[in-house]
Amino acid sequence: MPELPEVETVVRTLAPHVLHRTILSMTEVKPCRVPESLPCRVVAGYTVAEVFRRGKFITARLAKEGSEDLFWVTHLRMTGSLMAYEGKDREKEAANPGKYTRCVVELGARPGESATEGCRVLFNDVRTFGRIFLGNSAALENWSSWKKLGPEPLTMGEEAFARAIRGRRNIKTVLMDQHVIAGIGNIYADESLFAAGIHPARTADSLSEDDKKRLYRELVRLLLLSIQECGSSIRDYHDANGNVGAFQNHFMVYGRGGELCQLCGARLKKIVLNGRGTVYCPRCQKKR
Repeated sequence: MPELPEVETVVRTLAPHVLHRTILSMTEVKPCRVPESLPCRVVAGYTVAEVFRRGKFITARLAKEGSEDLFWVTHLRMTGSLMAYEGKDREKEAANPGKYTRCVVELGARPGESATEGCRVLFNDVRTFGRIFLGNSAALENWSSWKKLGPEPLTMGEEAFARAIRGRRNIKTVLMDQHVIAGIGNIYADESLFAAGIHPARTADSLSEDDKKRLYRELVRLLLLSIQECGSSIRDYHDANGNVGAFQNHFMVYGRGGELCQLCGARLKKIVLNGRGTVYCPRCQKKR
């Protein structure tokens, strides 16, 4: 599942294609809207005023004179992608809705562009887990998947992070709880715990204040590095231009169970915590 860096990369690559364009139509090819969503037809005539990330959600604020703003929110889940095709690129075979296309958005030319200019965005999703929400600000704030999101790790700061990391659950599970911190999944939980020298099965309450702050610093460092590398491409992930990321080349533990630790030479172990595969170094991440 794309995590914070991957979603941030999609936002940054999607925005130049869709900002300040007016939505001509949004067509739900296959069911993908959440039950709380408005129908797709309501966004026609709205202009994309802003594109941003919240946790793992790609969010576009839509504006229309005389109407309240609406929000178009996409969660890619396991295999979803948003692909943008501008101008003549819309004539490419890949720009046509295919077997795995679930939603098609047609956007018009920007002010000053020729009438033939425009953009098509395809929401493709092989495993059909991805979801779309459409609604006003009040509906968005009341949507259960949105209103329970925890703070953003890149901006919450060490002190807030240290206060949030608590309880008797293992630290890996706490890091991945979207109600505690938004945007962290298996990759960056494993990698940050290794970088901080913390065993993933330790309980959150067993960590000292220094442990938590060190973990926060490593988490932020790795998230920023991954954003710089355009995220991690392991199976299906690519940005809105179809490009893959490169952070997988920096993995120290994720997906490397049974291999040798690049720091100490010990054999990396793989265990299951709360149903998620977890890789760690038994020498660098001792369970105190």
